[in-house]
Amino acid sequence: MTTRIAIVGGGIAGLTLAAALDPRQFEVVVHEAEPFRAGFGSALGLWSGARRVLRRIGALPSPVDRATQGSLFAVDGRRRARLRAAGPALVDRPALLAALDAAVPASVRRITEEVTDPAALDADLVVGADGVRSRVRGLVQRSAAERIDTGYLTLRGIAPGAPKTTDIGEYWGRGLLAGVAAIPGERTYWFTAHRSELTEPLLAADAVGETRERFADAAPVIRRLLEEAGPETLATRLWVTPPMHRYVRDRYLVIGDAAHAMLPNLGRGACTAIVDAGTLAAALNFGHDLWRWEARRLPATQLARAGSAGVMRLATLAP
Repeated sequence: MTTRIAIVGGGIAGLTLAAALDPRQFEVVVHEAEPFRAGFGSALGLWSGARRVLRRIGALPSPVDRATQGSLFAVDGRRRARLRAAGPALVDRPALLAALDAAVPASVRRITEEVTDPAALDADLVVGADGVRSRVRGLVQRSAAERIDTGYLTLRGIAPGAPKTTDIGEYWGRGLLAGVAAIPGERTYWFTAHRSELTEPLLAADAVGETRERFADAAPVIRRLLEEAGPETLATRLWVTPPMHRYVRDRYLVIGDAAHAMLPNLGRGACTAIVDAGTLAAALNFGHDLWRWEARRLPATQLARAGSAGVMRLATLAP
């Protein structure tokens, strides 16, 4: 007899899980409200653990480039330190989601709908892969139902042309953070973050305008990228989940951002979602206890959530 699994959310975590579950054992349904969003987004970093999961399910996109070593700068461009260790492999978010989508077995049923009441889903296991706004999270831990606004506004963009090697790295300043990286296709991935009173829904023009003002004294490369930023620039407020002391309760379980949405400073958000899904699928495929899976994943991911917040505080305190 097959086990019925409802996956709420068809993003990175949800599709990884759907692709990794054994179709001979599980009847899987993926509920995704906005599948068109798979075509949007910028670059993501993939550390080795996430790449292993993707390679195992045949969903490692190509090309994937190892991040070039860069430097740590003051926000005005003065070099503070050269970073010795290479960063994660970088990949386009749409390319990653396309590869995951192609790896999902044909037996998985897709339903385009917003799940407002996960408790009403007819399934043996309901997996919340529905991001920081998760409706499933409150069924796992009521105190963590609501997301937390960090107060930060971030811009992310991709510009044509590879960056100068001497510009690659992160730029830290009081209340300001920016970064520049090379990504496949001779392109530049960049981001900024600062505290802002702008509220959602955000207009890209407003967010870009405010960010240009805040970074008016930043390094020339940051000012140039902001001047060239167009309406396709991704502008979002940064939200995180509250601390969680459990990921499993009864027939409900959360993974990815639904469990531990974090600030992007460690570059671990997508990676932890992929590893969550890959290890959960392995536990289910081999009949392992879900509490054992939770005991392995919860400490590491909650530490990453707290650590990313600590790095953001450090970066934005820099003079």
